Amino acid sequence: MTLTPHTTHLLPLSAATADALADRARAVVRSLSAPGATSPDALCTTAAAARHDTHRLAVTGRDADELTAGLRAYLDGTTARGVSAGAARAAGPRVAFLFSGQGAQFLGMGHGLYRTAPTFRSVVDRCAEAARPFLSHPLQELLDPASGRGDAVHRLVAAALGTFSVSLALTALWRTWGIEPTAVLGFSSGEYTAACCAGVLSPEAAMRLLGTEASLAAQVTDGAMAMVTLDEAAARELLADGTEAVDVAAVVSEHEVSLSGEVEALTRLTGRLAADGVRVSWLPVPQGLHSPLQEPALDALAEAAATVTFAAPRIPLVSTVTGTVVEAAAVSDPGHWRRHMRGPVRFLDAIRTLDGLGSDTYVEAGPGRALVGLGARCLPGGGRQWLASLGRSTDGRGPMLDSLGRLYTAGAPVRWFGGVHPEGSGGR
Repeated sequence: MTLTPHTTHLLPLSAATADALADRARAVVRSLSAPGATSPDALCTTAAAARHDTHRLAVTGRDADELTAGLRAYLDGTTARGVSAGAARAAGPRVAFLFSGQGAQFLGMGHGLYRTAPTFRSVVDRCAEAARPFLSHPLQELLDPASGRGDAVHRLVAAALGTFSVSLALTALWRTWGIEPTAVLGFSSGEYTAACCAGVLSPEAAMRLLGTEASLAAQVTDGAMAMVTLDEAAARELLADGTEAVDVAAVVSEHEVSLSGEVEALTRLTGRLAADGVRVSWLPVPQGLHSPLQEPALDALAEAAATVTFAAPRIPLVSTVTGTVVEAAAVSDPGHWRRHMRGPVRFLDAIRTLDGLGSDTYVEAGPGRALVGLGARCLPGGGRQWLASLGRSTDGRGPMLDSLGRLYTAGAPVRWFGGVHPEGSGGR
């Protein structure tokens, strides 16, 4: 596959004062509308090479018209998609990466980046090689919306390995652009991506262990999962009077948990809850993840984990197994991955731990934007940014550049040349 040109541009402007920044924006609007105007690509490259002062503006657009519209929205004081402005903090944002788990995947995820970004494509291809023992088709087909793999992308093993690959490739691209996480967290199978990003596992080791867990979990076919609007204490009190075939699979917010287990038992339980006015949302996961149904596979996963080489985390790894920062001894224990498979996923505790570490900017380094949505519910109030990398888009760099613009205006040290503009050099 030949790499195709980028179709979205990021224009970074800055000045020492807010008034001077507005003057720069007006000058660029005039320049874009003048006869023989500079191309958007050349304009954005020149702007990236300039000095980056405190007052900043970032505008994304696919062409001169979209960049002009964004600049005019800023000058008019109106909110517009792809436009971010603010005063950069000297220390920059403290960025935490959030890694997606089951349910985030979709056919074509990362397709545009695979076609346009060599760094992204290289990581996906590396992961695809490691995924071969677990898949009956090339992993890259999950990234192609024309591949006809719409059913395969939602099968558990393909979903887990595909999401891992896209997430790791996004991480590599963010790092190429100068965005380094100060801490990481992974939801459910995203724990493997978080461990890889933190340096605990190599991509190949993570894929092998994740592929083993997903393959074992996929053997269950009579399970079900549902989200219910209860806090954990209320859910456990309910389960204490019920059946051992259902358990809490994840604590995702103060008043929302997922329940998982044997389908008939869960159907009876959620029926009673719905009759009492509790909101119930069923999840399309027949494997009953993080439930008693997975217990027969735990020994096999622990045996696989015992053959893997682990290293100490290079950055704080906040585990959704414990809800806390985990050290080398804990994460290298096969029992940690046994507990990971059994659950529950302690997202609420984990996101609060990230907040306690001083994280103020959360980037979902994976498909979708579910985790930044959940995180914002767990940590209400201002002072934090919640950014997606892809959303549900199969486009190229557009969604990431929108988020990069917000990171830039907050003071992140963007690597413009050799990163955002790989063909150039110089600039900061």
